[in-house]
Amino acid sequence: MTKVSADILSAAASANDAEVRRRGIGLIDGTIPGYVLLLGDDEANAPVLIESLTRKNIVVFVADDTLAESLRDAGVSLGWESRVVPLDLVGALGFVTRVAQIFGNTDTPEATLDYARGRLRGFSVLLGQPTPERLKAARDAAEFGCPLLSSAELEPGADWETAVIGGLALDSLAQTGIEERGLRIHVPLPELPVKYSEDFAGEIVRDDKAGAALYGAELVVTGQNLVDGQVTIVGPDLDAGLTGDQPYGLLVEVSGRAMQPDFENVLEREIENLLNQVNGVMHRGQRADTSLRVSQKAIDAGLRLRHLGEIMHARYHNEFGNILSRVQVTIITDPEQAPTLAERAQAVYDRRDERLSGMTDEEVDTFYTCTLCQSISPSHVCVISPEHVGVCGAMDWMDAQAAVNIRPVGPNQAVKKEGLLDARLGQWESVNRVAQKETGGALEAYSLYSMMESPGPACGDFDCITAMLPLSNGVMVLGRAYEGLTPSGMDWAMLYEMVGACTPVPGFIGHSKRALGSPKFIAGDGGWRRIVWMDHALREELRPALESLAAEAGLLGFVDMIATEREATSEDEVLAHMEAVGHPALAMEPMI
Repeated sequence: MTKVSADILSAAASANDAEVRRRGIGLIDGTIPGYVLLLGDDEANAPVLIESLTRKNIVVFVADDTLAESLRDAGVSLGWESRVVPLDLVGALGFVTRVAQIFGNTDTPEATLDYARGRLRGFSVLLGQPTPERLKAARDAAEFGCPLLSSAELEPGADWETAVIGGLALDSLAQTGIEERGLRIHVPLPELPVKYSEDFAGEIVRDDKAGAALYGAELVVTGQNLVDGQVTIVGPDLDAGLTGDQPYGLLVEVSGRAMQPDFENVLEREIENLLNQVNGVMHRGQRADTSLRVSQKAIDAGLRLRHLGEIMHARYHNEFGNILSRVQVTIITDPEQAPTLAERAQAVYDRRDERLSGMTDEEVDTFYTCTLCQSISPSHVCVISPEHVGVCGAMDWMDAQAAVNIRPVGPNQAVKKEGLLDARLGQWESVNRVAQKETGGALEAYSLYSMMESPGPACGDFDCITAMLPLSNGVMVLGRAYEGLTPSGMDWAMLYEMVGACTPVPGFIGHSKRALGSPKFIAGDGGWRRIVWMDHALREELRPALESLAAEAGLLGFVDMIATEREATSEDEVLAHMEAVGHPALAMEPMI
């Protein structure tokens, strides 16, 4: 049975309770994420280690008197204010014990140890020779849950209470200890030449104000052997005149004991929220269709890509420190290297999308909301089901489920599927209630499967627009990249102004490319059979998904029945094409 030694209990009993409360509260509220018991006398390497720890607000108890004197002589500030406290091991663990007794209200040694292990997280670092005396001290600390780390080679006994890791490089001691004990480190935002606030989240950077306009892929993945805080820029920076949708790639690699592949997309979707708070930055889109614009004014003030990477490093730590401990960022503007990341990213996107293959809405009893985009569209809400992804396409049912697991109180919330109102439209009482609540009453109903009756809103982060063509009894679909006029007489910009305003307009919806592969896509209005026109590039890109749906329905050759700008540029021409190929929409019930 583990126990607190008499010497440590005596040190706790003699501690000044007022001082313990004043200093110990930081270990309770997270201001001080943890403590280190520094053993040994390596005065050459100790200052570097101490600086790396105190920079993260970790308290360092210097247990060796000789080392403490050497540090003082070297000009290292000692005391609680600098978080470098000269205190022998018994005194340090006595302080920890008293903190546990006071704030944990523990009245037995066993309860005190349980509280200290779980709430007051520390680790021991041995700099110098692992003498029997130092190993005994580290073993006493192990009773409090403190693993032992050292640059020296160690041979622990089989009965050691915690991890013992030797042979570590000096620059990895702090990070290894943080990960071993699961310390949650608050990382301050970098000093920026522009303001950073939620107030700027909806800012628009128009063409005539943009000093940089980038377009490309963003990817968050779990990595190995990462250097926390490292930001690498590959290619020219913002002040090089990167206009005209210059190739761009963003790779964020993360790791942590609780990090899982299912969490990657949740973190990826946060990029927009993190960067849009920079004054002069407008981030739109997701995955391989991401647009990043930076105003010339912000660039002239000194804003650079490095700042964006440092913001993401800090915010990821502070928002998701419960699952990750290392964040490494690479930003690519080299036109020769950006496509390589895009190819890698697409393979990851495809693998993620396959997770929901075959899963239907009928199989689950819970849907999820997503309000991430309320930072740019205050009345926006997505309701996500296995067959109804978010408007952006980057957040699906499994991603939302993972997001709730990471942050139970956050932009994603579970919605029980209750009170079916209309199976054809995809309406439930519970969904309508949450839509009313999240939009402040702007929405009274939310149909998952219809664009004609109570469609959901679109925040602006969509790849495609689907619009009704009344004369054709069908719909047209165009992608963001299409620059020509459509059979409706409108181009992307005109339709976007209407659809992206976050006010639902029956007969018009914004959505992802991914949504078109779902059997439930506008199923309440006739589904994919209603598609009578698409821009050619989009049709060919989505041919496999559409052909799969048509094959299951026994409608072979359907994709070639869909007109493009090569066959039709007006609704009359679309109708003529439909009659020539025998499009199934001709025989369907009227849409209106």
